[in-house]
Amino acid sequence: MKKPAKEETKRYCSAGSHWTTSEFLKIGPVRFICVACNKRRKAELRNLPGNKLLAAGGSSKR
Repeated sequence: MKKPAKEETKRYCSAGSHWTTSEFLKIGPVRFICVACNKRRKAELRNLPGNKLLAAGGSSKR
């Protein structure tokens, strides 16, 4: 007997507000984020001016 084909799980991406069948990460008890949105969020967080100061060891106060 052949095994049944793996059924694709469709999840709602909480960050991008869209449905996806790609890989996803669980970010809460019922919240999921797709890998593409997760990469975009990380890139945005790295580019915030305050984060650059903190990463460089500078003070966030001016």
